[in-house]
Amino acid sequence: MLRFCRHCGQELLNPHARFCARCGASLSSAAGPAALQLHIHVPGQADRCLPLNRAAFSIGRNPDNDIVLPAEYVSAHQGHLMLQGAHWVYTDLNSTNGTYVNGKRVTTAWVQAGDILRIGDPFGNSVSLKLLSPSGKAAAGGTVHIGTTTLGQNSTLIIGRNPQADIALPAPMVSWQHARLERTPQGYRLYDLNSTNGTYINGQRVQRPTLLKPGDKVQIGPFKLVFHTSQIQQYAAQGGMRLDGLHLTREVQTDKGVKRILNDVSVCVYPREFVGLVGSSGAGKTTLMKALNGFTRVQGEVLVNGDDLYRQFNLYRTLIGYVPQDDIIHRDLTVAAALRYAAQLRLPADTSMSDIEIRIDTVLTQVEMLAQKEQPISLLSGGQRKRVSIAVELLADPKLFFLDEPTSGLDPGLDKKMMQTLRNLADDGRTILLVTHATTNIAQCDLICFMAQGRIVYFGPPHEAANFFSVSSGDFADIYSAIDNPDPKVARQQARDWEARYQQSQYYQQYVVNRSAALQRGHVSNSAKPTAQSSNVNPLRQFAILTKRYSELVRRDRLLMTVLLAVMPIIGVLLLIISKPNWLTGDTPAAIEQMLQEDLAAGETFANYVIAGRSQTVLFAMGLAAVLLGLFAASYEIVKEQPIYERERMVALKIIPYLGSKLVVLGAFALLQCFLLLLVVGLRIKLPLEGVFLPAVIELYITLVLGALVAIAMGLFVSALVPNTNTVIYIVLLVLFFQIIFSGVLFDLPGFAKNFSYLTPTRWVVESMGISANIEKLNALSQNMFQPDPATREVSISAPEIDPDWEPFSVITETLSVPCNCSPGHAYTVPIDVLQCSPNTVITRTRTLTETVEFAPEPVLVESPAKFQLNYERSFTHLMWNWFVLCCFGALFFSGTLWLIKAKDVG
Repeated sequence: MLRFCRHCGQELLNPHARFCARCGASLSSAAGPAALQLHIHVPGQADRCLPLNRAAFSIGRNPDNDIVLPAEYVSAHQGHLMLQGAHWVYTDLNSTNGTYVNGKRVTTAWVQAGDILRIGDPFGNSVSLKLLSPSGKAAAGGTVHIGTTTLGQNSTLIIGRNPQADIALPAPMVSWQHARLERTPQGYRLYDLNSTNGTYINGQRVQRPTLLKPGDKVQIGPFKLVFHTSQIQQYAAQGGMRLDGLHLTREVQTDKGVKRILNDVSVCVYPREFVGLVGSSGAGKTTLMKALNGFTRVQGEVLVNGDDLYRQFNLYRTLIGYVPQDDIIHRDLTVAAALRYAAQLRLPADTSMSDIEIRIDTVLTQVEMLAQKEQPISLLSGGQRKRVSIAVELLADPKLFFLDEPTSGLDPGLDKKMMQTLRNLADDGRTILLVTHATTNIAQCDLICFMAQGRIVYFGPPHEAANFFSVSSGDFADIYSAIDNPDPKVARQQARDWEARYQQSQYYQQYVVNRSAALQRGHVSNSAKPTAQSSNVNPLRQFAILTKRYSELVRRDRLLMTVLLAVMPIIGVLLLIISKPNWLTGDTPAAIEQMLQEDLAAGETFANYVIAGRSQTVLFAMGLAAVLLGLFAASYEIVKEQPIYERERMVALKIIPYLGSKLVVLGAFALLQCFLLLLVVGLRIKLPLEGVFLPAVIELYITLVLGALVAIAMGLFVSALVPNTNTVIYIVLLVLFFQIIFSGVLFDLPGFAKNFSYLTPTRWVVESMGISANIEKLNALSQNMFQPDPATREVSISAPEIDPDWEPFSVITETLSVPCNCSPGHAYTVPIDVLQCSPNTVITRTRTLTETVEFAPEPVLVESPAKFQLNYERSFTHLMWNWFVLCCFGALFFSGTLWLIKAKDVG
């Protein structure tokens, strides 16, 4: 027959051992074996108690058994319970569905008071057999004695998770070497060995070596060590923890005045009990749960094993598991990756990766999700995701477990399966409180707490609720109708009436008054102050883990990866479409004049060269792109994982590593994106060569990166400010328009509006880029050339002309005597008239001609520098001042984000 340690589950090789070799737990029964009783719960039947007054009992479905369990999922002969020496031993007789002892399936197991035997089927149906103390009561305390260490002559004792330690404390939240006890002349002095979760003496964390006094209680994780002169008594929260909420009251301010949402509520929960908080919406269930787990502080007392939880929250925070309504896992990770990162953040830094993998397999087995270990969480069903969230909490092996609506949205089959899983976890040694609206499988709970209008109207066994509320059908829906009313005034009065009836009932007496009377309060030093959370984690290690996790999340988020890698190059391409190569460098004066003349020659009457304005527009588009990249990339990053952050913050998460991881990862993408933007823009647009003191392209890159980092910080601020993801886009649009309108580039800002420009990061980005690109020089190149309108004038010309009376020739008739030889021998002359032509001297006169003439004037060239609202004075001091202002913006937004997140802390 195998024998196991009830505390750590280690198989005991020596059947006669009195203490576990691994954890030192006592293996003796706390009560005389023959004096125990067996509490039997079969669904649909009244509970009964059977005294274990014989040496053996057979258990099964058939009537020939000593303990008959009439359920079809119980085998005819399920097992037997036998007394062997001083111990009871349960043996399963190869039953169909097996037997679970304290949530673990066994063949043979030693059992004692407080242990739970459960027999069920894969669908969540089960019967339970619980061993009770001789008085027939469940264990009211939350710790059991597990051993004694004799100090002897030892000068030094090591306390830790190491099995070879002098005092071995096997729990995930205990560091490998957690503390050291040294003998000194004054007595034994306790040193905390820089443990992750701390060492506490009488509720106070050990900050320096402390001298122990007899009776001092040293708390390490779930273990309590009581120091005596010659020995140390060891106790452990083996079967869960006792939880008491006494006179809890909470009031909130509303539009109609002060509203009391918790009204003097008292509950007492024993270890290993599974309690359901039920009631209609707004009844105060979640408020009560958050008050009991320390997430929200209220008036009254919350005690864990008698210790004030609010004052000693640091001591117990690692022992509290809390699964809120929303999933506390990143859906883009695989199941294994999500648990791996959670384990690295929650477990001590000295936990090896092999131990983490073992722990992951263990918790996945507990929630029946081991087969889905490598699946992406996004592909899991709602019920499976909730199981993974539970597995995350189980990594630290919490003894107090709170779940808010874990079955919400699940179909009836999954609801039943989830309730059975929680039932098994409670059997395994946890105190579980569950908020739920689904009451179909509420019988799995040991107790239910019905709430109405912030009041407890019933706290007792679920199968007796119908009788208390006089509901003959036994349907929980009828109970809701009995305690609720659409009229608020009537509902409040009904709640008061039911509360009064409950406080006069046996249930209030049995489950609150009697339990409170047996409460043993712990001792708290008068100097103890309420604390929120503190752990000795290494911020750099936590930063590295968070950075790695966030990098993987970004890599797996295709939409975010697209935004972070493709947006800036696309913006660069769009700029190339509308830009010309010279818009950031300008042209030579000769080239400028030639271009202007060509424009005039083409028929234009006016030509201008205003390159500085276009340069400013290009720089504005680039600067705005960098700002919007950071803003959109970061504005969802905190609010979308608010439940995850709040839960991790409640355990050990530090704010600066958390925000730093996001700033570094997004900043790394900003470095790449700004480089890609300049690279794409430079494919067509000539980038200036000389900056103020560095090459201009380097100065432009630095400015773009600074602008993106400021925008990332601004986006994180927005993400921390908004209450939910639905409002993010509206805030971002408001910020976007503020950047555009008040940048001082697109619009003239009149009067007081100019002051808003100084509050706009985009303004400082554009101004810095303009300084590096030397917009002043580009502005000096601005020229206008125009062609004046054509002009007319009268022109007079004096020129000689021939007198119209002038005759060019004169013709006269002259008679000449011409000899005639007509007869031979006779000589005589004959008169003949001959015309004579002689040229006359030209006669001229002067004539004046007057005419109106039209002519085109020469083109006029005028310098026309633009007037900018931004200051582009080019100097080293000016550029450094702008960069300093951007750094101040980033620091301001980052500090504001820290403040907003810190304000939401537990307290």
